[in-house]
Amino acid sequence: MSLIKLYKASSFKYTPFDDFEEGDLDYLNQNNIVIVDNVKDSDVIISQNFKFLKKYFWRTFFGKKFLIWTVEPRFDTHFESSKKYLFGLFSCHFMNIYTRDIFVTNISIHRKKMNQTLGLLPKDFLLDSKKIVALMSYYKGIKSPPLMHNGENIDLINLRSKIALEGNKINLIDIYGKGWPKGVSIEDSRDGNWGPSKTNVLDKYNFNLCFENTATYNYMTEKIWDSIQNYCLPIYYGKNTNAYEIFPTDSFIDYSNFKCPNELFEFINKMTTEEFIIRMNRCLEVYNSISEQGILLANSERKKTLDKIVNKLKSII
Repeated sequence: MSLIKLYKASSFKYTPFDDFEEGDLDYLNQNNIVIVDNVKDSDVIISQNFKFLKKYFWRTFFGKKFLIWTVEPRFDTHFESSKKYLFGLFSCHFMNIYTRDIFVTNISIHRKKMNQTLGLLPKDFLLDSKKIVALMSYYKGIKSPPLMHNGENIDLINLRSKIALEGNKINLIDIYGKGWPKGVSIEDSRDGNWGPSKTNVLDKYNFNLCFENTATYNYMTEKIWDSIQNYCLPIYYGKNTNAYEIFPTDSFIDYSNFKCPNELFEFINKMTTEEFIIRMNRCLEVYNSISEQGILLANSERKKTLDKIVNKLKSII
């Protein structure tokens, strides 16, 4: 098979196209896929955002292929695998979280960092505080626009911001993150060395509001896993996801089962220590079942992601 030459029309930091994990580019090269510096030498022009790609429609020769590849929920919101533009003259292909081409399973993103066995909570554990922590940027917050799919809004930024703000007003939720209205956020948890900083914050709490940015199949980032790793019971959003393929019911607190923030707050207020231990231990057991599979699972998951890229490029050339 001849080489497939890619030109990056935008930044691909933290992606396989920038060798985010050692060996990514080597694997693509082994499958005759290379990155070139000159757009005229390329077969496929790739970007994480459509706005950086469309300018090449007219500026390049006919016959070029175009591909959006991104892990970011708002960089690309197409639900179809391809679409024609400019009177059908150009086709653009899409690989994003909504086309199910990026996160091959629920553990595609965080599996390599799950490399320890966590002890279960003992029966004499004391639930000494029911205050909730929320570590999240505000972005557009309660003004975040809807993202409609199959008649439902799957955007979670608006909803999680509303919950955090209402809980903060009654001193039930402490907020860490950037972009919040003045006086709301305690600090930006991403400042400095983010990993240890986040751990230090989570260590002070027993509950963590950790919604994703959007609710869709296989889109499960570090949020829920960091929460479990630091013994915070996750308050997550399970509807329109496949979270229950790996988590049992009555493990994480699923906000999609509540009608409003007050119902959630009342549920947590009434939660006994015994129920907390049961739920938390179920989450810990899921974490351990993944971490115990070690590096072989991590490598297998990465290969699935890379094979998606290889197969897509071969199909569009």
